[in-house]
Amino acid sequence: MIDIVCGGQAGDEGKGKISAYLSYKGSYAYCVRVGGPNAGHTVVQNGTSYTLKNIPSGFLNPATKLVLGAGAYTKTEWLLKELEVTGTAERLIIDPHAVLITEEETARERGAAHFMSHIGSVGTGLGQAVKDRIERRSVKFAKDEPLLKEFIQDVPELLNKALDRGEDILLEGTQGIKLSLLHGEYPFVTSRDTTAATFLGEAGLGPKSVRDVYVVFKPYITRVGPGPLAHEMTDEKELEIYHTKGHEIGSVSKRLRRIGAFEKTSASRAIMINNCTKIAITHIDMFAGNDRVKKYEDFTPQAKAFLEDLKALSREVYPHPEIALISTGPDMEDTLVL
Repeated sequence: MIDIVCGGQAGDEGKGKISAYLSYKGSYAYCVRVGGPNAGHTVVQNGTSYTLKNIPSGFLNPATKLVLGAGAYTKTEWLLKELEVTGTAERLIIDPHAVLITEEETARERGAAHFMSHIGSVGTGLGQAVKDRIERRSVKFAKDEPLLKEFIQDVPELLNKALDRGEDILLEGTQGIKLSLLHGEYPFVTSRDTTAATFLGEAGLGPKSVRDVYVVFKPYITRVGPGPLAHEMTDEKELEIYHTKGHEIGSVSKRLRRIGAFEKTSASRAIMINNCTKIAITHIDMFAGNDRVKKYEDFTPQAKAFLEDLKALSREVYPHPEIALISTGPDMEDTLVL
C-alpha cells in the first residue's frame, strides 16, 4: 500500500522529519520523492542534521530503497554530493524521465526579475526547467546523464510490481497547499501542483493503492518569499525565538522565514483536497513548556487548546482525519504517536 506525506500550509511544515520517522519506524520497501530542489528537507537523528534537496528523507532506514520519480527535478552535482553524505548510492533508483536542471536554466531564472523579485523564487532553476518541459523545449533527462546511468530504472513498473507483491511505499511530497499552482495563493505559488493526487501521478502511481495521506501542519505558518500571511509577526524579539529555537530559516534559500498565525481555512482545504486521513503536527514545542513531551496529558493548556481546536476542525472536513503524530523537538525521535 501507499502512504503519502503532504504539506498543509506554505511549505516548511516539517514533512522531511515526518517522512523520516515513518520510514525509520515502518517497513516501506521504497521511499519516493517528487518535486524539485527549491524545497529542502531537514532530518535530525541523534543530534546529526541532514539537509536534503534531492534524496528522500526515508534514507535513514537501510532497508528502504530510495526513488526519484518522473516528476522529480534535480541537479547532478547536488544529487551526487548527497549520495556521498548519506552513503546511499547502492539504494538509489531514478526514473529515466526525471529532469536535470541545467546551469543555463538556473542562469535564466536568476536573470528574470519576475521570478526573483515578484514571485520570490529561490533561484535553483526549477521554475525555468518546468517551463521548458511544458513548452516542449530541449530538457536534460536523467537517462541522458552518463554519471547517473547505474541508477536508471522504469519507476512506474518497479513500484507497481512492488505493490502487486504486497510491499509498502512511502511517497514524500514537497511544499504545501498554499503554494500549489492550481489550488494555492496565485501568483505567489510554486511552478507545480503540491497535492497528494499530483504526487501520485508524478511517481507513476494510481489512487487505488493509497492507504493513508498524512498532512503536516505547524501551529503557525511560515513563508520565505512574498505572499499573503495572516497576522504576520513583526516583533523582532518574538521573531528571533522562531528563527533560532524554531530554526525558521530556509533550508535552500537561507532566508529568514516570515511568521504568521495558523489559518483554519487553508488547513480545511489541505484536509479536503488531499483527502487527508492522518494529521501530523510539528513544532508544538514552540509553545513554551512543551519540549520533548512524552504524553498528551503533559502538554501545556496552550498546546492542548490548539490540538483540540484542530481536532474539532477535522471533524467538520471530509474525510475527518485524526491527529496521529506530534513532533515535540528537533530530533526525529522527538515524535509522539497518538
